Amino acid sequence: MKKNKKVTMSDIAAAAGVSQSTVSLVLNGSNSVKIAESTQQRVFDTAEKLGYANPKVAHSLGRPKKIAMVINGLNNIDPFIDAINGAHEEAWANDYVLVTFNYRHDEELACKIEAEINSGDYHGMVYASSMTRELGIRRVQSRLPTVLLNCSQPSENSAPSILPADKVGAYKAVQHLIKQGYRRIAHLTGESWMLATSQRLEGYRQALVDADIMPTEHYIKEANWSPKEAYLQTKCLLALENPPEAIFCSSDYMAMGCYHAIAEKGLQIPHDIAVVGYDDQPIASESFPTLTSVELPYALMGKQAIDTLCALINQQPIFSQKQKVEGELVKRSSSVKP
Repeated sequence: MKKNKKVTMSDIAAAAGVSQSTVSLVLNGSNSVKIAESTQQRVFDTAEKLGYANPKVAHSLGRPKKIAMVINGLNNIDPFIDAINGAHEEAWANDYVLVTFNYRHDEELACKIEAEINSGDYHGMVYASSMTRELGIRRVQSRLPTVLLNCSQPSENSAPSILPADKVGAYKAVQHLIKQGYRRIAHLTGESWMLATSQRLEGYRQALVDADIMPTEHYIKEANWSPKEAYLQTKCLLALENPPEAIFCSSDYMAMGCYHAIAEKGLQIPHDIAVVGYDDQPIASESFPTLTSVELPYALMGKQAIDTLCALINQQPIFSQKQKVEGELVKRSSSVKP
């Protein structure tokens, strides 16, 4: 007998006529963004109609098993929403309701959230960061089993962490360009102090070295995650005596600035120069030509955080204290030699 397809948040969003982010925030019970009651009710009604497992459990008179997710600085268009969606669905699959809290640099709010989480109603906590980073002191502390998502702490006794394998992702991107026959490969980086920047730069350099190509510093330009800065730095690269044959950008949005500079120069992608991005945002598949990009595996990271937390709650062994999740290289028109 054929198994019925599992209803997802994407299905609910399409049927209710709202964004997937809205569905996630409503079903997570998040108070970080104000959503009209009529919209919330439409999401609940649609979820129930589609057979999404008891979507009103968080609002029922019972006491559901709850997991807390604490994050700082979330907004509606942040791609990190994919991690929350993944965590929510995996928590639900394990009979937990995921409740999200966004303390937004507010110390008083952080204290209130800490008191709520330690009230006795929660079984575990996911402490998340929308920006990959190493934490100092966590603003919200708990004695509950805890997993760090997209962040880590240097202490040996720290909670397990789930991180993106950014170095591996960058390595895949540059290795792909090398296999296409490109040798002069430039790199547009993010801000130098960020962990994602340093990891992707390491992967870029390692891929070149492994192919017996000496990394050249004048092919490495800091573009600060900005399309405008990427445009300016690409112009500098194209003005070199030996301009690059390909450019690896640390984000898809920087790649759009790169596209602009290349078009302004009268060059064509990929006939004259190849471009690869990172994050695999919707803009990558909607650009012209379509952009080869490395997936940022937030949804899988969110699911893995919940799986790890459930193992801690059930006192089961975990795979590793620091788990790195790889994203796939999605090959499109911008990097394949004609």
